[in-house]
Amino acid sequence: MKIVFFGEDSFSNIVLQSLLEAGLDVIFVASPLYDNLIHKRLEKTCQLNNIEYTRIANIKNETFVNKLKSLSPDLIAIAHFEKLVPKEIIDISHIGCINLHPSLLPYYRGLSPQHWPLINGDMQTGVSVHFVDETADTGDIILQKRVKITPDMYVSDLQLEFIKVYKTIVVEAISLIQQQNFLPVRQSHLPGTYYGRLKKSHCRIDLSKSSSQIINLIHAVSKPYFGAYLDDTIIWKARIASKSENDCFRRNSNNHHIGLNFLDNSWPYLYLKDGGVVIEKFEKIK
Repeated sequence: MKIVFFGEDSFSNIVLQSLLEAGLDVIFVASPLYDNLIHKRLEKTCQLNNIEYTRIANIKNETFVNKLKSLSPDLIAIAHFEKLVPKEIIDISHIGCINLHPSLLPYYRGLSPQHWPLINGDMQTGVSVHFVDETADTGDIILQKRVKITPDMYVSDLQLEFIKVYKTIVVEAISLIQQQNFLPVRQSHLPGTYYGRLKKSHCRIDLSKSSSQIINLIHAVSKPYFGAYLDDTIIWKARIASKSENDCFRRNSNNHHIGLNFLDNSWPYLYLKDGGVVIEKFEKIK
């Protein structure tokens, strides 16, 4: 089986390495032409394995499409590639085009699916591998694996759990679609949910929210992302205050108010309508 691979970052590289370790024949790798260095690990893996690698500004470019046609791949595999693949490219591969998406489809279609389950306080999420159609994340599902979300989990912790799944799930999905009687699960008719790209405006703390909702936001957008912020302070790490901590704060702060309160002129305490949040790591915005 000749495989073309689309990816763009270190997560993509984990999937690419899993294909190579499984002995699959990856003949060509492509990344978007971004003005950053997130492609470097992919590029290095291709160099070490003598795989042709390119970066493209426009996936619909005629030269690029003709290149793919000349390769005549059996399968196109995609992981962390934030470009919609046009039908002309989908139809090039003999078996089809498959994509890794870090959510339990049909939920959290679209961008930033690693953040929104944490923001929404979900107890689980997962990873799906599905066939690609002409719309975002609506193709038939080949394989899914669930990932538990714990109350103290930050987005970086969730990504570590995803990495464990990434190391096997695409290889397993490819094995499934090679089976003669395999039938994927249709999902295009399901309403599901769709979320857009995480923006800095999504990270602003809304003081009308509950302490648990604010903690969820802090967990979801902490490093290496924007960080939840209020006024001139970014909160990287926090926890819900205990009753005794809230009582102690109220006793020792005569001028406390809803929002950030700085104790001893140095350490912030987020006082809310339903209690408080203890700030364990923060940064002043310059």
